Parts: sequence; structure tokens; C-alpha cells
Amino acid sequence: MPELLHTRAVGLVGRGGAAAALEGLLRAERLVTVAGPGGVGKSALAAEVVRRMRREPWSAKGTADLATLDIPGLVPHALARALRIDGDPAVPQLPALAAAIGRRPVLLVVDTCERQAAECAATLLHLVQACPELRVLATSRVPLDTPVTFPLPPLTPGGAARLLRTAARALGAPEDPDPEPVRRVCAALGGLPLALRIAAGQLKHHDADDLLSLIGRPEHLLDLPAPMPGLPHRLRTLRASLRWSQRLCPPGERLLWARASVFTGPFTLSDTVTVCADDRLPADELARAFEGLAAHSLFTPEPSSPGAFRMTAATRAYGRHLLERLGEDAEFRRRCLAHCLRNAASSPP
Repeated sequence: MPELLHTRAVGLVGRGGAAAALEGLLRAERLVTVAGPGGVGKSALAAEVVRRMRREPWSAKGTADLATLDIPGLVPHALARALRIDGDPAVPQLPALAAAIGRRPVLLVVDTCERQAAECAATLLHLVQACPELRVLATSRVPLDTPVTFPLPPLTPGGAARLLRTAARALGAPEDPDPEPVRRVCAALGGLPLALRIAAGQLKHHDADDLLSLIGRPEHLLDLPAPMPGLPHRLRTLRASLRWSQRLCPPGERLLWARASVFTGPFTLSDTVTVCADDRLPADELARAFEGLAAHSLFTPEPSSPGAFRMTAATRAYGRHLLERLGEDAEFRRRCLAHCLRNAASSPP
């Protein structure tokens, strides 16, 4: 049987509760999608759940990684290949795949569904309805149109600090970093595991205060390499991960991502309409784009301010790169500054 996920869950830190919850959900629901931003650890979490369930008497099990699947209509073929079920890729084979699985106990992982999200959702729903012993664990940067989604947020501050320290030791850091710089690094990186592991790789040669300076330089932060061999190209740097997310966004979302990068702190939908809307991005289209970027977890809720969102340092840095390429950087920084000054003038003393 083929391996269930190329990503190993070695050193999975801060996700014990999530793994237990996801395992229980998959046993109850049979089709569960782990959704969250790039680099949040969806594949690693899925690998851990599979490890916990691997000794059960599965008739077949396998993983389909859809990252390179560019041609619509081939999702059933990719799933059949993962389960080593023969079929002709030139013809639709969903009914044949469902018949081949039948009533057998099968565990299927479908990784990186976001590029073929609609087809994945339709295919997987059909299969679990037709095959009563099939269990499917999917991962996607965008929620699939299926009944059960397991949203995977970034790590809590405590979990992020544990991951940074654990990864730093594993990567050869000479000493345990001080708590306060660690807290500030974790806050700046938004608790994103990929970003934290990239930062941990720098602690072999820099202390935590120097690391804060490194990640404070946006362009440098985006291109620091991930110190984990075997990662797919889309996860080897934060720039590569965010470029992958950008390709999933329609034009209005890309434009709003670029323009909203001028906000250095939390912002609301109303703020973005005031600062970012114009004839090219009208308010109604902007609102749809805002909702889409939140669904992609590129805008993340600000816990201390209901209705407000923010971007991680890396997401904002990539947005500034997009804005500069558009030639709109000076204009929208000016508009943001004017908006902030108006808000300050109208606030009670």
C-alpha cells in the first residue's frame, strides 16, 4: 500500500488536542476537510491522525496529493491511482471508482485540494455516499463545499513558543532563547508553524534579538529558507507559500490583498472600504474580496477587537510587494495615513 502522506508528523508541537479532536471527528463523520492557511500544518496534522488509525484493518489506504493536478476532470483518476485501482485516465471513472471501493473499509487522504476545490468536493461527497466504509481526510487552503470542515488556526502563543524552542534545539541552536524575544517573534509571525520553523533555523547562528531584526525586514523574511528537507516547493519559503495562495485568489482578492497591506495593525471592512475602494475596486466587489481573503485565512480575526482583522508580517510583506509592482504604494499609504489621522482627530481625548 502507498504511504499515507509524505509529510511526517515528527515533532508535532502544540497540536495534541487538535489531533485528538480531528481523529474523533473523522471516526464520526467519514469525510472531513482540514482547512487553513498555507504553512499552518494541515498535512502534518493529517499525518498524525493517520498514524493513530493506521493499525485498523483497512482493506486499502492511500494518499492523493493534488498539488500538481492542473487538468479538471482528473480528480477521480488521481484518487484511483492513490488506492492502486486501475482505470483509464481518458474516461470519467467516478462510478467505476465507487464500485471498486464498494463496502470495503478504506482510508483515503486527499492533500492540497484547493486548486480543484469544486471538483474535489463533488467527487468526495459522491464517494462517501456510495461507499459506506470509506473514510476521507482532505486538506485545503480554502474550505470545501462539504458538510464537515475542521478549521486549523495558527498556534496559540504558548504553542508557538514551544514549537520555536523545540525546533531550535532540534536544528542545533546553542542555547534556549530568552522568553521575551521568543514571545515577540511568535507574535510577529502570527503563530504560523512554517514561519516559526523557518525562524528556528536562524537561531543556530543568531540570538533571539538578532532574529527579531531579521524578521523585521519584510523582503528578507519572505525568502528565508525552511530548514526541512523534502518539503514541496510551495512550502520552502514564505514567499513560495504566499505565491501559491495568490494564484488561488481571483483578481479582486489579489488587489485588495495588495492595498490592505498598508494597514500596520488591525482593520475592519469599513476601514478597507474607506482606504482601498475606488472605481477599479468598488465597495461591493471589495466586500466580496474581503470575505474571500478571510476564507483563505489571509485576513485573520483580531481576538482583542471583534469585527477587526489583521495580516501576519509575512502576508503583509507579500502584499506590499504586490502593491509596489502595481505602482500604487505611495497612493494607498497616503490614503491610509489620512484615514488614521481622521480617526485620531475624531476620537475622544
